[in-house]
Amino acid sequence: MSQSVFLLSENENDVSFVGGRLAWGAAGGGRRTDGKSEPFDNQKTNETGTPSFFSLGNLNGLIRHKVALWTTSPSMWPPVDVRSLTAESLGRASLILAVDLLLLVTSILNIFIIAFTPDLSDVIGCYLISLSVADLLTALFVIPLSIYSTLEGTWRIGGDNSMICKSAAYLQIALLCSTIYTFAWICIDRYSAMMKPSRYSEQSLTRCKCWIIFSWLTSMLLCCPIIVARMQVVFYPDAQLCVLDWSATSAYSVTLLLLVFVPTLVTVFNTGWKIWSAIRNPGVLDDSQRNVVETDPNFVLTGFLFVTFFLSWLPLITLKLLELIWGPFDMDLSMVRNQTVFDP
Repeated sequence: MSQSVFLLSENENDVSFVGGRLAWGAAGGGRRTDGKSEPFDNQKTNETGTPSFFSLGNLNGLIRHKVALWTTSPSMWPPVDVRSLTAESLGRASLILAVDLLLLVTSILNIFIIAFTPDLSDVIGCYLISLSVADLLTALFVIPLSIYSTLEGTWRIGGDNSMICKSAAYLQIALLCSTIYTFAWICIDRYSAMMKPSRYSEQSLTRCKCWIIFSWLTSMLLCCPIIVARMQVVFYPDAQLCVLDWSATSAYSVTLLLLVFVPTLVTVFNTGWKIWSAIRNPGVLDDSQRNVVETDPNFVLTGFLFVTFFLSWLPLITLKLLELIWGPFDMDLSMVRNQTVFDP
């Protein structure tokens, strides 16, 4: 079985896959361990008569060196020129920073309060922790990139299809999928508690945690093609975010729509409508069901959560619908888009 070959080009200082054997060489010559060059020979063998290979330690060190060069490259993280800052860029950065701090503080408080309050450590509490973790990851890894890109206008989060831009788009979509899945499980939980109170006790915290883990793993795996495949990711200047170019990835977009958005939205609207109808007409419920609705505070909490989530996205949805009907607006609406996208 042939082994993979990585050839180091002395001129380009890079590793390239050339196929065949594993050899260490340069353009016109190989590099010895003492730092000197010698003519490169594919047929060179060691004392045992087998082709000589450089150690995996050298390859590991080379990879670490290339990663360090990539992460510290001035083109990837250009310094912010204070003299080029304008009132508009500072205003946008301040708004995004305020949303980031609000999201960060509220997420941490929600996690600690729910985790260390026995009365809140129920099924809904676990789902709320999952939502708070998604918000926390957004505040730590997504919004800071937007702040930096706002201050350094030419950076654009590394540019279209850069690894930083792809990673940011991957994390955003994965967190969004996890959030949508979590909302679906919350609706199923409330529907089970109201319609089947005698069997609701069977839904233990262990089962709830399993559904949460399943949702997170599914979301991360479904979004992996954004990183490993050649999918188009573009920088969206209005919101200072990297987003997936859905028009260029129609097959993946349809797959994600059918596997995530359609089933969860159908579940949310179906169960939510049934719960709302039953609460408005308590006469259709039996005594046990009516008792659950009247005594369980999680119904009110769930309703407030859904209304808040819908209102936070309502401005962006309204703008998109108006642009679809009447065309793009002449006025600058980027501040509205920024606040809507980062609103928890």
